[in-house]
Amino acid sequence: MRKFIKRFLIILNVLLVIAFLIGCLLPWLSPEYFWLFGFIGFSFLYITLALIVTILFWLFVKPKFSLCLLVILCCGYKQINTLFAFNTNTVFNKNKPNNSLRLITWNVGNLSGKTQEKNAKQHRQNEISEAIISQNADVICLQEFAEIRDALPKTYTDLIKKYKYVYFPWWIVGPYRHKSGNVIFSKYPIVFSDSAAFNNGNIIVRADIVNDKSDTISFFTSHLDSYKFNKNEFEEIDGEKPNEEKIQENWKQIIKKVRKTLQTHNEEADVVINFMQQSKHSKVFCADLNEVPNNYIYWKLRGNKKDAFLEKGLGLGKTYNSLSTVNRIDYIMPENNFTVHQFKINDNGLSDHAMLVADIELK
Repeated sequence: MRKFIKRFLIILNVLLVIAFLIGCLLPWLSPEYFWLFGFIGFSFLYITLALIVTILFWLFVKPKFSLCLLVILCCGYKQINTLFAFNTNTVFNKNKPNNSLRLITWNVGNLSGKTQEKNAKQHRQNEISEAIISQNADVICLQEFAEIRDALPKTYTDLIKKYKYVYFPWWIVGPYRHKSGNVIFSKYPIVFSDSAAFNNGNIIVRADIVNDKSDTISFFTSHLDSYKFNKNEFEEIDGEKPNEEKIQENWKQIIKKVRKTLQTHNEEADVVINFMQQSKHSKVFCADLNEVPNNYIYWKLRGNKKDAFLEKGLGLGKTYNSLSTVNRIDYIMPENNFTVHQFKINDNGLSDHAMLVADIELK
């Protein structure tokens, strides 16, 4: 029995190490060929925590094993550094630092003014505009922004009073001429604007903005395709009375969605990169990527840019209130010639996503 337990633990450790090392290689494994490894990216946090617990276990049982596993853990520093932000001074000052721009990015959930929870409190639509205006931002990038033809929402009319420069190249969906897409509002003049479409009709938006120091900065905002998971798929898998046939069907659907979406994201990332390269100005990229910060797409789009959360945030940085307790899928990514002075995640319950706020300065 003792030998059996020892062998069993060693096999588990080997499988854990293999999963961890694959997770460390994800920045270089394109989903075009290695889409199945995307599941490891989604669970990399838990794999890392399991490895840390294993290291502590072997430290008391067999210290040599523990040392070997510690060396393996250190191999994943690049990925671990994207999971956690280790900054100490994270107090967000209401007053902006001198010469900085305050930037907001937020998936506002089609201005529904509510979360996806059925029993959640119903909010007034203009609570979204009030929440945005209260941050005193200079530039606002919104995803899933929407309006109805001939019936502008209160959010739009409120924001346009304070931010007279706006670029909204909407696309029409649905029988009620529902306009939806990405929008950029600015206190400063927009001197050039453009957009590029993905195959699913969504877009990446560009607005070149001249600040009060006469710097021209290109702001980009986008929204990559959703995985379109259904909560019922997971509830039936975890149900008290499992139906094996239904569970297998649900898993097939989940795997199919992951494969398709990861490969779609790879195509969309190419559109984003090519589109951003057209600007010769300093760039800031804001997006709902629908990707955790360990998968290939995050690294492909981040490139040599900064991640504002890692620069000035703390902890895991959850931005999406669904399925997992640790989802960080929304990002502010300025180029390296920017300084990030402040950053915060403001989850006010008005959308299934949290608002991201950052103070940045062009060096």
